[in-house]
Amino acid sequence: MKTKFFVLIALGVATTPARRLPSTLIQWVPVPSGTTVTAATPLTVNGAGYGDVKFEVANADSLIVAANHQNGSGTNMNSLELDAGEIVWVTFLGPQALNVSFDIIGINNGESATPVYIGSGGDIHQLEAIGGNGVGTAAITWDAVPTPSSSLLVLVGSGSLILRRRRG
Repeated sequence: MKTKFFVLIALGVATTPARRLPSTLIQWVPVPSGTTVTAATPLTVNGAGYGDVKFEVANADSLIVAANHQNGSGTNMNSLELDAGEIVWVTFLGPQALNVSFDIIGINNGESATPVYIGSGGDIHQLEAIGGNGVGTAAITWDAVPTPSSSLLVLVGSGSLILRRRRG
């Protein structure tokens, strides 16, 4: 009986699709304005309920967190600022990040900033500012997929409770 029970749990784990954790958000409100990011000093920000996200300068002297760019409603807000030609690598250090969305502010005619998944050596996205006087990254949102081991722990724990309840 015990063997059948654990075989059924193992089959359940193998056939259970991965579920996403709730979306996680990083905004620059907790990061002090004037914080500088260089190649030698990357910035790591904690995404609540997810883990750390690291921001590294790829080809510029330094990037700064400041409120020089406006959002769609015309409000200046803290953002990681990129001048034209500057690149930042964003590395998700927790579970796999899906549906990553960058909130880019301060884009005018002739400017763009499109994040590109480059994925080598981890869950890495590259963001490059093109043209004009630069843009700001005001926020980043994403969904995280829990690791298979955490799903397995939940199922084994649930199975153990059910098995214990039958004996009692």
